[in-house]
Amino acid sequence: MASPRLAIDDIPQIVWTATSGGRMLSFNRAWYEQTGRRRRSNATPASLEKQWWAAVHRDDRARCRQALQGGVTSRASFELELRLLRGDGLYRWYRLFVSTFGAAQDDRTRWLGICTDIDEYKRQGQVFAFLAQAGEVLAESLDLQATLNRLLAIIVPEFGDWAAIDLFDENDRLKTAAAIHADPNKTRLVKRLVGRYTHDRHYEPAIVAALRNGRPIVIREVNVGRLEKVATRHLLEVIRELEPRSAVTVPLRSRGRTIGSLVAYWSQTPRRYTVADLPLFEELTKRAAVSIGHARLYEREREIAAEFQRAALPISLPQVPGMRFDGIYVPASDRELLGGDWYDALRLNDGRIVISVGDVAGSGLSAAVIMASMRQVIRGVAQVYADPIAMLDAADRTLKTEYPDMFVTAFVGVLDPVARTFAHASAGHPAPFLRDDAGTVTPLGTSGLPLGLRVRGETATTTPLPRSGLLIFYSDGLIEADRNVARGYERLVAALAHPEIASSSNPAGALYRAMLKRGGNDDVVVLALRLEAAEADRHEGNGEGSKRWAFGSDDAPQAHAARHSFVEVLRDAGLRQRQLDAAELVFGELLGNVVRFAPGSVEIVLNWNDATPPVLHVLDRGPGFTFAPKLPLDMLSERGRGLYIVWSLAEDFNVTLRHDGGAHARAVLAIV
Repeated sequence: MASPRLAIDDIPQIVWTATSGGRMLSFNRAWYEQTGRRRRSNATPASLEKQWWAAVHRDDRARCRQALQGGVTSRASFELELRLLRGDGLYRWYRLFVSTFGAAQDDRTRWLGICTDIDEYKRQGQVFAFLAQAGEVLAESLDLQATLNRLLAIIVPEFGDWAAIDLFDENDRLKTAAAIHADPNKTRLVKRLVGRYTHDRHYEPAIVAALRNGRPIVIREVNVGRLEKVATRHLLEVIRELEPRSAVTVPLRSRGRTIGSLVAYWSQTPRRYTVADLPLFEELTKRAAVSIGHARLYEREREIAAEFQRAALPISLPQVPGMRFDGIYVPASDRELLGGDWYDALRLNDGRIVISVGDVAGSGLSAAVIMASMRQVIRGVAQVYADPIAMLDAADRTLKTEYPDMFVTAFVGVLDPVARTFAHASAGHPAPFLRDDAGTVTPLGTSGLPLGLRVRGETATTTPLPRSGLLIFYSDGLIEADRNVARGYERLVAALAHPEIASSSNPAGALYRAMLKRGGNDDVVVLALRLEAAEADRHEGNGEGSKRWAFGSDDAPQAHAARHSFVEVLRDAGLRQRQLDAAELVFGELLGNVVRFAPGSVEIVLNWNDATPPVLHVLDRGPGFTFAPKLPLDMLSERGRGLYIVWSLAEDFNVTLRHDGGAHARAVLAIV
């Protein structure tokens, strides 16, 4: 009769015996054959115990100890799955079944453990789970770089020590777009490959030809001599340090064409790639190529959206004495949210400045197109009738007609540097803030319904501007980073009250950094307007390019002197006689209109600099009126004829009501 030792040795699976307390007594022949260890006749339970736990994968040891202790306590059979280190340096999966049996001599309980190799079955299940996970991971983002990095992260370290993705660039060359290493100490090395051409130019055509034909390449053992031929010279040392020992290269194909390749390497792990690994990588690259193709299409759309975004921002901001603009646009950290915010500051011929800021609901190319459309509608209406309500109504009608399912928040204001006023209206947009010289922060106006939902009948608000201060316009991304608008609003008010922001040479950037130190998850625009008293006083007096006269409308000598001074200023500036005659006639008609219909104080301002034509401003305290450019119905009537003459002679002419009574006429004088 065969001895127990011989009977156990005949079993092809790994078998061990242990005492009732769970201490190892013996291993069979299969243990030594599969683990590569030597059988010793004088082996002690302690040395056998050490052998066992050295072979168990470290991630499985705690679970195995717990199961053994539970079995010893309950005296019940049990089973579990674990990985054991084989003699070839690789771990394989085994199913361990442990049961009790009685000893013949003293009838004491013993334990018998049988380890059955289930590695192929286990890894097949892992492959299915891996591919399912890969599909989910690759679908999580449309950002190209994120897609590439996520793809590599599911390959390393399970199916390679390090891996890279090469994509064809516009010159049809393979450039490394992403790389990852399982060893954090090697991360700096793989990063040096990203954005570089890693193949030697003379050898690259052979690799490209193989990829174009859709053929994967398996290199079981990387040959050093071949490596020196394939790798580009200036990166050869980096690649040597990465120690590629086995490699698999699989083409990435999208829509019938090869767009690049996936390359995985074993370096530190003593495993080697074979053709048996190809089905996994080929299935993975099929899914990855689709995701990469989608990400590239989205990337192209995002680039177009970004171009629209840049085009919608002003190339430069107006230069006005006593006022300084500063604006920034910061795209969303989430690249999928780009496209809907704008700010604008447009100087009209008559010296007024139209300010708009807005945010389109949604993102991407469609939002960028709508944003550009809204900005241009506001600009176009401003050139004809610079009224905040008229501009918002026109944008609202356009949006309802062309994009009936969209809505947009917008704020529009008209700044008058001469009258030092700001007329404004809002369509659902966060209120701007005015910080005065004392540090008091005040919101401007109330908010109506957004464009697309707007109803007619709203009115604009006019705010007198202080001699010095700070106006801040922004989009909601500035206050919604933590999804708590009320708290964001409070933080914004507190930040604006801080002297460092108020005195900053770049207040828009300073405010953004104070509010969003780590960046935001939405587009953000900030437009700042600094009012500077010293500059304003110098240019509103008798400084170069600006002249002011003030007198009563019934003071004929002062009126005559102002008219003479006005003509001399223009003459000294180099205007020809024909231009002087026209300008003097405009001056006389406007002044005569004030004397006739608006008795009281009158202010006349002439603004002119090298970049803009001269603008004549006449401000009165009469009953107020507006102007329509047409002749009176009664051709013999004098009423309205003078203003029509002004409109005919001036390059541009308009009259608006003053917020505190009276009218403000602006005539842009023709100098060409």
